[in-house]
Order: sequence, then C-alpha cells, then structure tokens
Amino acid sequence: MSINQKFLLYLSRLAEAYPIGHSKYAPGTMGSLIGVLVGCFLILNLDIQFYLIFLIIFIIISYFLCEAHLKLYNINDPKEVVIDEISGQFIAILGCVQSDKSIYIFLSLLLSFILFRFFDITKVGPIKKFENLPNGIGIMADDIVAGLFALVTQAAILTSLNQNIYIKTLWN
Repeated sequence: MSINQKFLLYLSRLAEAYPIGHSKYAPGTMGSLIGVLVGCFLILNLDIQFYLIFLIIFIIISYFLCEAHLKLYNINDPKEVVIDEISGQFIAILGCVQSDKSIYIFLSLLLSFILFRFFDITKVGPIKKFENLPNGIGIMADDIVAGLFALVTQAAILTSLNQNIYIKTLWN
C-alpha cells in the first residue's frame, strides 16, 4: 500500500468516525448520537459565534473526508460514512433549549435527535434531491438540509412554547 493510499485510508476512517461507521446496528443513528453528545458539550461550552465557526469548519473538513473515502472505495453514499450525520446533528442542536434546568436541555436534545433522524431517514421534500448531488457534496448536502429542517421544526415548536433556543442568542 502506497503512502497516498495509507493517507486516504486514514482520512476514510475519520469519515467513518471509526469504529462507529462499522456498527452492525444503524451506523447513521450511532453517528447522530455521537453528534448529539459532542455537539451538546460544545454548544454548552462555547459562545454561539465560536460554535458556528466550528460548525462551518467541521462541515468543510467533513466534505474533504467524504471525498477521500470516495477516492478510496468509489461507492456512492456509503453507509459506513457517518461524518455527514454528525454534521447534520451539529446543525439540528442549534434549536435546543437554552435553560438552567438539565431536564429541559435533555428533552430538547432528544427532540433534536428524533427530528434529525426523521428528516434524514425519510428525506421528505427537497432533501432527496440534495442526496443525488455528485460525490462528497451529495453525501454531505442531504444531511445538512435534514439538520436545517430539524432545526427549523424544533425552533418553531420551542418558540411556540416560549422557550429560548441557542440560535436566538445570536440576536440577544
């Protein structure tokens, strides 16, 4: 194996969030769960502006990791690549409750997780069209849009219940 192939293999493993992407049971759901856990830690410990900068950089890096995986294996939308689910979940949790009560945060994160998985699995509306884009863009785009759908849906639900959400802190 050449040095270039070893490097691609290393990048590919990052795209898989190895070993999460090789889980026998629902690797995409496991990736989303990792996204909720890591994202929750980050969003609770970073200012919202730094979280958004992190999110943009993470999505760009994730795209390149997906491209590396495709170069190595040449498979369209491989199930073992879960970095896209993690990225989408990072977007969805922006709609979580900003509260001092941990039960509200937990329920909000659970809602974020459920909504993201719903939109990612069903691919309602334009989400399916984004999946059909070529290469790493197609791998990433449908999950980004599913994350945005989950974010908007959760924000609408929580705002209707007069709850502060993280994204609102941008305007406070």
